[in-house]
Amino acid sequence: MELFPIGLVHSSIRSRSDMPVQGIDAEIEVFPDYAGALLGIEENSHLILACWLHEADRGVLKAVARKVSGDLPEKGVFSLRSPARPNPLSVSVVRLRGVRDGRFLTLANVDLIDGTPVIDLKPYQTGWDCVFSATGHDRTEKIRKMSPGEYRASLIREAVNYHGEFCPGVAVAVRIAEAATRILERDLSVPQVSVTLGADPCIADALIGITGARPGNRRLECQGGTRYAVAGPREEAVFCLRIVPESVDTILAAGETSLFDCKVRSPAQSMEK
Repeated sequence: MELFPIGLVHSSIRSRSDMPVQGIDAEIEVFPDYAGALLGIEENSHLILACWLHEADRGVLKAVARKVSGDLPEKGVFSLRSPARPNPLSVSVVRLRGVRDGRFLTLANVDLIDGTPVIDLKPYQTGWDCVFSATGHDRTEKIRKMSPGEYRASLIREAVNYHGEFCPGVAVAVRIAEAATRILERDLSVPQVSVTLGADPCIADALIGITGARPGNRRLECQGGTRYAVAGPREEAVFCLRIVPESVDTILAAGETSLFDCKVRSPAQSMEK
């Protein structure tokens, strides 16, 4: 097999240890010989970016997700997104923000250090590449070891990936999800968690994107109004919205009690109501 770089990553991060979990904004320089292959690429909002992790250790078969916490359980690298692996290929979905001078791509959510060789670019297609019903491992322990900022960033990314923009409704859903995770003490995407939606379509989209709840897996109900609920096996957190601010930053900085009233009740109480 022969691989030839078609470009390079230009990133403000030069050390793997400094890279945030959610990545950063960065630029891809496509070499002049391959610029013609970019024709039509700006029609896509997202791309699949394949790169060669040139500084990775190719002899590692087991690793720990140390960017989250060094005391998480060790796993095989084929079940992790670790850069260390026998063939250190990075395959990620990135947002295309723009094209400059015909061969420089401005991208978001890039978790690659400066100088990383680019192997390929492909359009991301929701009908083929998105499997919303896909399931993975229970992330409860991993979430417990995340900082509040890291967890919020992951919730925002999941919500925006589903909804399409970071609007006030998405920000409210993120705050609801943060509170529900704290109350239920578990990953909200596990099958044991169900969601009841109110009337706001943006909040609804965001909570669906975060939890993976849908009518087909019997984890989603819609009741309308200003009431939203997230339920686990032992208790249900019910959120009644107050007036929602129009600023995303205001919502993220506000105290929870200024955004919603929250009541915690048992499943039996929920059925009685």
